[in-house]
Amino acid sequence: MIDEQSEVRLREAGEALTLTIKSGHGLAREENEVEIDRATFDDLWPETAGRRVEKVRRKIGLGDGLTAELDRYSGDLEGVAVVEVEFGSEEEAEAFRPPAWFGRELTGDRAWANQNLALRGRPAKGLEFRLRPGEDPAAGICRVITARAAQAAAAVRQAGTAEDPAEPVHEARKSLKKARSALRLLRAVIPDSGRKAANAAWREAAAHLSGARDAEVKLETLSKAVDPRARTAGSGRWRGELESEADAHRNELTPEGLAEIEAAIDGVAREFRGREVPGPTEQVAGNAGRAYRRGRKAMKRAGRSSAAEDFHAWRKRAKDLRYQLEILEPRLPAAFEATRERAERLADLLGDLHDLDVLAEDLAGRGLDEPDRSHLEGLITEARDHQIELCLELGARTYADKPKRFTNRIGEALSDAS
Repeated sequence: MIDEQSEVRLREAGEALTLTIKSGHGLAREENEVEIDRATFDDLWPETAGRRVEKVRRKIGLGDGLTAELDRYSGDLEGVAVVEVEFGSEEEAEAFRPPAWFGRELTGDRAWANQNLALRGRPAKGLEFRLRPGEDPAAGICRVITARAAQAAAAVRQAGTAEDPAEPVHEARKSLKKARSALRLLRAVIPDSGRKAANAAWREAAAHLSGARDAEVKLETLSKAVDPRARTAGSGRWRGELESEADAHRNELTPEGLAEIEAAIDGVAREFRGREVPGPTEQVAGNAGRAYRRGRKAMKRAGRSSAAEDFHAWRKRAKDLRYQLEILEPRLPAAFEATRERAERLADLLGDLHDLDVLAEDLAGRGLDEPDRSHLEGLITEARDHQIELCLELGARTYADKPKRFTNRIGEALSDAS
């Protein structure tokens, strides 16, 4: 009585017995419900064996005539909680801004629909941002993009109510980077105009959030680079200035500004929500190989120049490799897990190096006395040289394969799994 496109639901809620027919997914759905008597219910009930869910529903008023229905599941779905709001039109749904407690939006992800929860149980947590069994790679990547964008939007909402927004802002920016890396897997799979527009919009949203996080990172990096026992009056003054700037950036994150950022993130995410775009697996594999090849070239360029901008470019490519392998990992041989783990560690090392370079650039613009400046420059340079050695050593192991061989291995794995 249940398939992928429709649902026939038998419900007992207190004394009320109903039979409901639903069709469609996402924002627009048709629903017809009729009351039935006990005898009819008892006749139909055995047909639902193995396809039942138990939940307690709580209705919460949201204002403006809207009501949230919070379902807390029990039995095999113990711990699952899903909230749903019904709207009169798609326009009304798109204009709605959820409260912070809503968490990540699930609209368009069929795995969370009641019929799939009844048939298959809770979606595997480890596959929320990875390809699921039987999922077309391109369609699965669209789902992951939607989930990452929804995760970013939820973090922005939390920043609006948090006493210290630094952590949710950091999480929002990370989620947007992961969504943008996933977009690169769809090169030549979806129209380039839409893909580039989404990338630009999410890059701009992340830039609006960067001030608060960047100031926090400078403080953290200064603490690591300068041993407390070696601190001077100059480093103390610098720290004080950074703390003042961090406070100022936190105050820039107004509820109105955050709401605009959330709306911008979600507006683009809607383009990928529930999107079915079966694409050739060789194109997806080629895009993963392209990220690998670009990272390998960036590593060689950075090794030759030692320039901050070249290491920063390499860092972005290492992150692409890490995030893209994470998405594809369920379809890949176990050996790719080690590559993904190395790429993750490499991106972290390159991130620490970038933080040192940003700190050095910041120091150059401070009006510190020359002895203090020289002392701090020496400490940062020493830490940077050591970090470069670590990055190049791990990079050589991460990019050990020739790009063509790497791409072919990805392509073979995706083809075999489809």
